[in-house]
Amino acid sequence: MLSSARNALVAGIALSIAAVLAAIVASGTDWLGFTSFVLRAIHVVSAIIWVGMIWFVNFVQHPAVVGADDAGRGTLFRLVVPKVATIFRHTSHLVILSGVLLLLPTGYLLSSWMYGAPFYMPLAKVLLLWGAAAGAVAMWAFVHMMIWPNLQIVLGEKPSNAEAKAAARAKVALYARANLLLAIPVTVLMVAAAHLL
Repeated sequence: MLSSARNALVAGIALSIAAVLAAIVASGTDWLGFTSFVLRAIHVVSAIIWVGMIWFVNFVQHPAVVGADDAGRGTLFRLVVPKVATIFRHTSHLVILSGVLLLLPTGYLLSSWMYGAPFYMPLAKVLLLWGAAAGAVAMWAFVHMMIWPNLQIVLGEKPSNAEAKAAARAKVALYARANLLLAIPVTVLMVAAAHLL
């Protein structure tokens, strides 16, 4: 199980599925509750990965790139940065998609359709959730509309001169910090909407 990161991940997923199946067999569940659970689990795990990548980029990767010499920077740009960017981009899609889908079984969207009657939701809870959702969408937009296009310039995947690369590096750093700034409030508001009120 621990011979590689991939094996450890697969084993962790298998253990989680086994535990959930055992609980379902012991207590049962309904399809709506199960759907909500699966979507929430996907949403939470992908958000953990995304926020973890935000912290990694801001506190590990960026300082390492800035502090490296040309050879070290080249190695980071070849071996680390593209993999981080791929994980970053794909998990951001998964967070947004699972979050949108999770709005249905939790009653935030189309509650009459899901439950056959309007679902009362306190205004403060709604505002917390939609504030967090707006922040998450902004974070997603930063990744796909600012960070990724400029990172492609930095990595040399798009033709550019030294001045354009320097400007692109500055934009990547700026929007990575903007993602960091929003990561905590978005997380806190989501948790508060689900558990505080």
